[in-house]
Amino acid sequence: MRTPRLLLALLALLPAALCAQRADAPKRLAPVSVGLAIEAGSYVLGETIPVRVLVRNNTPAPLTLGKGDHPAGAFEVVRHGDPQRRNLAREPNGCLPKPLTLKPNEERVFDLDLSVCADLSRQGKYLVTFGAIVHGVRHDTQPKALDLVPGGIVLEGTQLFANDPTRQRHFTLVRWPRGHIDRLFLRVQDTPDGRTFPTVMLGAYLPLVTPRLNISPSGEVVLLHRATPEFYVRNVFWSLPNEFVRRSTQSLLDPATADTARLNGMRADLDSIIQKNEAQRKKDHDKIERIKANDPRRPLN
Repeated sequence: MRTPRLLLALLALLPAALCAQRADAPKRLAPVSVGLAIEAGSYVLGETIPVRVLVRNNTPAPLTLGKGDHPAGAFEVVRHGDPQRRNLAREPNGCLPKPLTLKPNEERVFDLDLSVCADLSRQGKYLVTFGAIVHGVRHDTQPKALDLVPGGIVLEGTQLFANDPTRQRHFTLVRWPRGHIDRLFLRVQDTPDGRTFPTVMLGAYLPLVTPRLNISPSGEVVLLHRATPEFYVRNVFWSLPNEFVRRSTQSLLDPATADTARLNGMRADLDSIIQKNEAQRKKDHDKIERIKANDPRRPLN
């Protein structure tokens, strides 16, 4: 699967939800159980935000969600601090296919892009809830917090278009940690219309050297940045008036550190050669000393 960690998180949440419902004797088990997992706690503005939702039929009969005007399942996305608590979810018909029929005790998992399902164009903290609708009643997950950040600016550049002189494309390289590793991201926005393209994660980032950004008149954009002490990462994009596409990604060994890395790998062999040379030198020295002393009791070889 695309993000197995999300599925594990969902499966871990589901038994707890079922047990909590069973512990309260007067309550009947809900006809559906739902789960929501988000891979990371924070994302850079414009990034794809993969989420995984789970729906389980807890009844002994087939259950159909999404009948009539009701969606099968939907998000509620609210920006923290919004006094009106406006739902920023875009799809009025929900985020799941409808109608959705589940067999008895069947559970279904769906991989979705929250950045498509909701308007997440502003930085800030958001609360995300997923719910399934059964007979007009919505069964929701607990809200999950999500931070959208601009990232720390590392480098900026602008592209001009000969065939469209009114348009400019602004590239912003930003850094942000994920998984305890500093990473480099590329944000892309046009002026004057404000059109944006999905933010691209370029890989691990080591801030020893300022990244290089080269924009050619043909629309080829080349980015080179330091990823580790030994390697650079080179990303190539096609940036055309109506599209922005990544063509390739390469890891390049830094020539300045290549020899050092090779020598470190050969250190054991070099030490062995040095020890053998030292032993031979001592043997030759002892042999010369015996010749000088003309000692007939000890062989010269």
